[in-house]
Parts: sequence; C-alpha cells; structure tokens
Amino acid sequence: MLTPLEKKNVFHYFVTDISVFISVYLSFLTMVWIDYTKFHSSAQLGVIGFAQNVPFMLFSVYGGVIADRYNRRKIIINFNFIFVILALVVFFIFITNNLTYPVILICSFMLGGFFSLYYPSMIAIVKDMIADEKEFPKVMGAAASNAKIGQLIASSSFSFLIAAFSAAGTFLSAFIFNVIAYFSFMRVKGVQQQYQTKTEGVFQQIKTGLSYTFQNKVLLGIILAATAISSVFVFVTFQLVAIDSTFMGGGSSQLGVLFIAGAVGGLTSGIYLGKRKSTKNLLWFLIICIFVSGASLIGLAFSRTLWLSFIFAMGVDFAFIATMGMSNTLLQLLSDPDKCGRVLGVNTMFCWGVSSVIMMLFGFFISSLGLQTIMIIVSLLVLASGVIYIAALKFQKPVFSKLYKLRNIPDASIPY
Repeated sequence: MLTPLEKKNVFHYFVTDISVFISVYLSFLTMVWIDYTKFHSSAQLGVIGFAQNVPFMLFSVYGGVIADRYNRRKIIINFNFIFVILALVVFFIFITNNLTYPVILICSFMLGGFFSLYYPSMIAIVKDMIADEKEFPKVMGAAASNAKIGQLIASSSFSFLIAAFSAAGTFLSAFIFNVIAYFSFMRVKGVQQQYQTKTEGVFQQIKTGLSYTFQNKVLLGIILAATAISSVFVFVTFQLVAIDSTFMGGGSSQLGVLFIAGAVGGLTSGIYLGKRKSTKNLLWFLIICIFVSGASLIGLAFSRTLWLSFIFAMGVDFAFIATMGMSNTLLQLLSDPDKCGRVLGVNTMFCWGVSSVIMMLFGFFISSLGLQTIMIIVSLLVLASGVIYIAALKFQKPVFSKLYKLRNIPDASIPY
C-alpha cells in the first residue's frame, strides 16, 4: 500500500508529467500544422520529426548518467524551469512572425534535446518514490498513460485554440502548462534515491552503461522490441497530417479527431497496465503489441474512412504506450539498480532517437514510392521483427531464470 506521502508525491508526479506532455503535444501539433499548411511536404514533416527526436539518440544516455549521478528531484525541477523559458521564447518568436521552417527545426531540436536529458530522471524517480515493490509496476504502468492523457487534452483543445486564438493560443497554453508542471513538482517531498553513482567519470559512466546494456541480451531484446513498436508510432505521429490529407481529404478538425483516437488508445493501455496485479507474462504482452502495432499501420494504409482510421490509430498508440510502460518496468526490474538510469537512457535513445532517424529516411521515399507503399513496407518489417523476437526468446530462457533468482522475482511475477 502507498503511504500518505507516497500518494501525495505520485499525485504531483502525475500532474507534472501530464502537464509537460500537454505542452509538448500542443507545441508539436502547432508547428507541424503551420509547416504542412504552407508547404504540404511529407519530407519536411519527416525532417521536423527527425529534429525533435534525434536528440534522444544523441543525449539520452547522458541523461541516464545524470539520473544515476545526481539528485533526480532537482534535475526534474531544473528542467521544468527550462521548459517554461523555452515555451515562452517560442510564443514570442511566433507573435513576432519569425517562426520560419528553419526556426521550427531549431525549436524542435531544443525541445527534444532538453526532454531527452530530463526523461530518464522522470522515469527513474518513480522507483525512488515507491517503497512497496508490489505497487511500483502499477504506478509505472499507470504513468505510461500520462503521455496519452496529455495528448488527449492537447488534441481536444487544439482545433478550438487554433480557431479562436490562432497558433498564439496554442503556444501560450503550452507555456501555462509548463508553469503548472514546474510548481507541481516543487511539492514532491521526501524522495529517497538509493544510488548516486559518482565513482566513475561521466564518459566512463556512459561507456559502462552502453556496454552493460548491449551485453545483456535480455535487456537488449526488450529495447529492440520497444524500438520496433516506437518506429510505427513515430512514423504515424509525424506523418499523420499527410495520412489525413492523402487518404481522407485533410482538415484541422479531422486531424484533431485522429490525434484523439491515439490518445484514447494509449490511455486504454495505460489503464490496463495500472490495473495489473503483477508483472506476470508482461513480456508476452510486449510481443502481442508488436503485432498490434504492425497490423494497425497496415490498416491505416488501406483505410479511407474516419471511423476505421480512428480504430487503427487507437491500435498504434495502444501498442506504443503499453510498450513504454512495459519496457520501463521490465528494464528497471531486470537491470542493476546502480545502472538503471543509463539503461533507461539507452531505451529512450532507441525508442525515440533511432526510430526517428529510420522514419525520417522512410519519409524521403514517400515522394517516389507513395505513402501507402511505405506504410506497408514499415508494417511488414515490424511484423517480421515480432516473429524473430519470439524465436530469439526460446534461447534466452536460462538467462531469464538466472535473472529471476538474482532479482528475487517470485514465480507469480515472472514476466516470461
């Protein structure tokens, strides 16, 4: 059971996390909408996605080092203040008519860069806040839906804000939600961080974290499976404007509905994970999500009606948010505690950074091969990765057994 202090901390954690995601989605939706309405270029959308997500590939492992090396509560508070300043800067850039395509790329890169350094601490601090091992997977699973709650709120308000106040309204709202996040996390108290690793230099810690993760086949397999699912999510997220325009005629209201569909799907998976009583068979659920993700992308490629696309968009985000909750839970459960932040950093690097690079490259092929063809190719690759992962797991059973004994995981909670 959670103590009264833990309940209070979890509440403020959720308020902070959701508020940051509302701000991120409002900023993202506005910038891609501004760009696509001017240029109608899938390639440019891919570049924006690359600019926002490539920092995860460049900086997430260092973010993991920061999470292992310093006080996570202070890290989160400091970065929330940075988000406040960045949102305010973007707002003033827009109202002074200086938000050009190059500036959008710069702002996207900065947002992704700060977030990639901040996010490993935001994940790792959950375990610091929760003393009861049985409660940790529930809170971690429920926290996975924070991104979709933020997306749901942002998507629901996007069309109204654009219509009523233009893009200035969405950028100003993003600033306000960052202010809420900053003051909310200031109220998190009494967090006990078990490890603050400072015995090695920063670059040695990065090297140690990468070596530890890549040599551990169990951890690496989870990260690669999560990356396959993330690739579908990243592709759909940054090409959704083009998908809507190409297959269903486009429109801000319709685009908002599709983003709401993703939010509903992700929120559903977060609620499911939050209600799970243990981590039993969690890895099998991850495998199921690989196939849900691939099948949903194929569905979007052939759908020409809003209601059917709504269902498939739900599937994409259901699989992604479930994967974020499961991978973050499993990686913390199965990795050494003093390397937890770095392992989470590697996971973030692959799920956001590597997947964004891959999807940007696919974005450039859309003009020559067509959007539908690229979507089919990506989905088939993801489905194939699911088959390969199932085959690979058969050879890792002895490794899993050793890990379960080492981590004192009971039979009722084994994930595979």
